[in-house]
Amino acid sequence: MYLRAMKSYKNTNDPQRSFVSVYVEKHSQRNHFFNEVKKLIDWEKIDKALKRVYKVGLKERGAKAYSPLLLFKMALISNWYDMSDALTESYVNDSLSAMKFCNLKIEDDIPGHGTLSRFKKELTDQKAYQKILDEIDKQLHKHQLKIIKGQAKIDAKLCSL
Repeated sequence: MYLRAMKSYKNTNDPQRSFVSVYVEKHSQRNHFFNEVKKLIDWEKIDKALKRVYKVGLKERGAKAYSPLLLFKMALISNWYDMSDALTESYVNDSLSAMKFCNLKIEDDIPGHGTLSRFKKELTDQKAYQKILDEIDKQLHKHQLKIIKGQAKIDAKLCSL
């Protein structure tokens, strides 16, 4: 019997820390919301549920795909802060706390909004998106908690005259 190594995903918890990891840790500690949610949820259970329905990136050939858990955490941010996929991409790219919540390092590539949209569509088409969101709510309910959605602030923007 031959054992074949399973293809891994992009940006998956590389044990090698970058020189800025200490500073990211220091500055992202203040976002208690992401830190608490990250501790309370059984992410392994969520990851297994995602991998049962989202098969992108598991083929031997082709470029590495983003992990379904990373994409789902971005989808949660999008949902919780009522943001479009494009705004979620920008937010995760700019927010150290959001990066840390998604298990990204500052030098990692952030999935684009198109990737996030396709991911959410695939889960919705498979009728898994709401079920996994319900599992998150169920786990929080065990701790007698629920998430009250917020809104991301959109400050200034340039437009042509």
